[in-house]
Amino acid sequence: MRRSLALLVLAGVIPIVALGGTFGALTLRSEREAVAARGRTDANLAAALVSQTLRSNVAAVQMVAQSPALDGAAPDLPRFATLAHRILVNQRDWHAIALADAEGHVLFSTVSAGAAVTLAGLDSAALRRLRDKGEPQIGTFSHAGDGQRVFPVAAPVGRAGQVRYVVAALVPAARLERLLRVEPLAPGWTASIITAAGPDLLVPREAAPLIHTDPRPVELWMPVSAARWSIRITAPAQAFLVPVRRAVLLLLAAAALCILLLGLLARLLAVELRQVRSRDASELQRQRMETLGRLTGGVAHDFNNLLTPIMISLEQLRRHAADAAATRHVDVAMAGAERARLLVSRLLAFSRQQQLSPEPVELAALLDGLMDLIEKSLTPAITMTVAVAPERCAAEADRGQLELAILNLVINARDAMPDGGELRLSVARADPRHTEGLPAGAYVAITVSDTGSGMDAATMARAVDPFFTTKPIGKGTGLGLSMVDGFASQSGGAFVLESEAGRGTSARIVLPCSARQAVATPLAAAAAGTSALTILLVDDDLRVRRATAEVLAEAGHAVVEAADVDEALALLSTREAVDVVVTDFIMPGRSGAELIEQLRAGWPRTAVLMVTGHVEDDGVLPDGVELLRKPYRGATLLAAVEQAMRQRAR
Repeated sequence: MRRSLALLVLAGVIPIVALGGTFGALTLRSEREAVAARGRTDANLAAALVSQTLRSNVAAVQMVAQSPALDGAAPDLPRFATLAHRILVNQRDWHAIALADAEGHVLFSTVSAGAAVTLAGLDSAALRRLRDKGEPQIGTFSHAGDGQRVFPVAAPVGRAGQVRYVVAALVPAARLERLLRVEPLAPGWTASIITAAGPDLLVPREAAPLIHTDPRPVELWMPVSAARWSIRITAPAQAFLVPVRRAVLLLLAAAALCILLLGLLARLLAVELRQVRSRDASELQRQRMETLGRLTGGVAHDFNNLLTPIMISLEQLRRHAADAAATRHVDVAMAGAERARLLVSRLLAFSRQQQLSPEPVELAALLDGLMDLIEKSLTPAITMTVAVAPERCAAEADRGQLELAILNLVINARDAMPDGGELRLSVARADPRHTEGLPAGAYVAITVSDTGSGMDAATMARAVDPFFTTKPIGKGTGLGLSMVDGFASQSGGAFVLESEAGRGTSARIVLPCSARQAVATPLAAAAAGTSALTILLVDDDLRVRRATAEVLAEAGHAVVEAADVDEALALLSTREAVDVVVTDFIMPGRSGAELIEQLRAGWPRTAVLMVTGHVEDDGVLPDGVELLRKPYRGATLLAAVEQAMRQRAR
């Protein structure tokens, strides 16, 4: 155990040390890059401001050099002196103005010590460039007679390409210092102007020079485009070492805390492992149930195709039965087929694939319509009460599936009270505690309560599991509550089950309130009044196609059959007119959707009825097409055909 704990601590410390080193290196690099980026920004701004200032001063000196006082064979010094003094009155950024010959000998200066000071910042090389190339020159810094630091800006005065005189203005260095201070420097940072003579201007002035022992200061350089100068921004190494030291201290503190937590982790490890095993078991069970749901959904879809010809054929047999005995046999078979249809519906509800047609449902009217069936389902020993709250709303749900769910709950309640008891049906606004986890909004609850045997905690935990039942073999499928739960979830609500052994059960279907007004259910139109039509029937399943064709033919319609889309298109091209096309959706080769596209392009006046038994088709079914789901009866088929004709007439 000690060895395991030591290994655990070592396994925790090694990554922390490695992480600390990596983090320190990355932090150092990041801080250095941040310092460099700020330095580049400051240097760029300072260089741009200094360049702009120098250019404006050069332009001003060049204008002075155009003075008419310098046009003659000899300069008119009194006139030039008057002009210079007037300029200094208005140009307060200049310290002095001077005039010199091409060799640099001062002829006039607005300061008394002109000869010694005015052109002190221009070396012989600068004067030679000015004289030979005729280019303005900016000198280095020097001290004026009053102690100010200044630098000269000189421009040539020429005639016929020859430089005769030099006009110079002395600009105080304080002007450039203000520019270097436009962007405040961080503590310890300095900004310098570097000229040909070396560092000439330092901001702030009181900054101490960096000691050689200071490790690797950050220096950023930027040339000044208007002169042979550069801007240098210098940041001390401490600018990025201090954050790194803080980060290392924090990391060491975190490492110590982690080592302490490792001991607690070792103690909690066993508990966590048990929880992981429990979660894995739950996830495995969820995956099993999901797989089972997909399997049952697929089986249910296949049953839809099988039940369609069975139910239609049984209807036809009953219509043509010769005697009462044959009719009874057909009724028994029809009842079995109907039970199979309900079982398929439950399988689809369990697999969350049941097709729903939500509509506003007035629950009081729904219960009134179900009352006869509910009363016939109960034994005489059971008393029933119904309570419908006046402040209720219409539910947004599939009417048929809701009726089936309520009947399931009623039958379960009846089976829980074999010796009699009380059954209570109620409708009211849902309690907020029953809508936890649902989207915000108004909900209504349909509650079926009984005073039966109830369920213990173990049974409650599995009550909605598919195929789980406490009833004897042959008395239940175990899909009733699973179907109700699936229906409620698909409808945007919830199924809430409350029970206690020996004290009864309360089953509550919570459904969202409808934003639409509930309307009375319209009566189905009588198919007998439909005029004879020419119908093209397209279905790859021969049994379904033949059974459907017989129903349509007996109703007086002319039926043309096709096994696939290509055959249907060929028949359409050779016939004069087809009133309705009844087509399956999923077929080998091309689907019913492709057939509808061709119909809309070539036969736009032909009515279309789409038949499908696959719920996954909803996302790709064409819009504006009448839909009939399998399994269906003959009367339902004829009513759907008539509805398709009415839709075309619109």
